Amino acid sequence: MSDPAARPRRGRGRPAGSDGAGTRENILRAARELFSEVGYDRATFTDIAARADVTRTNINHYFRSKDNLYRTLFEADKGSVLTTGIADAQTRADLADRIAVFLRTAMQVDAEDRVYTRFLAASLFDALRNPELGDWATEQVDYVRGFLRAALETAAANEEIRPDVDIAAATEMLIAAIWGMAMYAGFVGTPEQLEPMIDQFIGLLRGALA
Repeated sequence: MSDPAARPRRGRGRPAGSDGAGTRENILRAARELFSEVGYDRATFTDIAARADVTRTNINHYFRSKDNLYRTLFEADKGSVLTTGIADAQTRADLADRIAVFLRTAMQVDAEDRVYTRFLAASLFDALRNPELGDWATEQVDYVRGFLRAALETAAANEEIRPDVDIAAATEMLIAAIWGMAMYAGFVGTPEQLEPMIDQFIGLLRGALA
């Protein structure tokens, strides 16, 4: 009989089968995929547990509710996708270059894994279907809106764009175009198709605003 004292001990309060950070990341990935595929309403802890190959107890150990899990994903992906894209874009002086860098960074976090962009795009639809998620979507859109408006205002001050350009309207046009491209990047096109599409969009943008 083996010596009980020699057996590895689980962390206090951690469910069997849990290995800490690895288990939590598996749960987050499975949840991100499932929320993107079926939406907030239809995704369940049971389905997420099956996809992550963990128990329902494992999920409850890390996340007290579906709302809490969704919020964790939302904040993590906002930081890894949107914040990174905006930070990279702000290193460029030219308006079109800023938007191009933002698009490439935000939509190609991993050319082989579109689940991040897919989740952010799908979360807007979840917000429309679930009023309790509305504030999150508004926050997401406002975050990008602030970046775009500031970029346009800087371009206007530097005389990069025509003085008659309506900054507010141009900002909303870009938001609509970017979220349409996010849907394309997440659900429709391939990374190979996305790059020339961004180039075409930036070319159209230069012609429309200059």
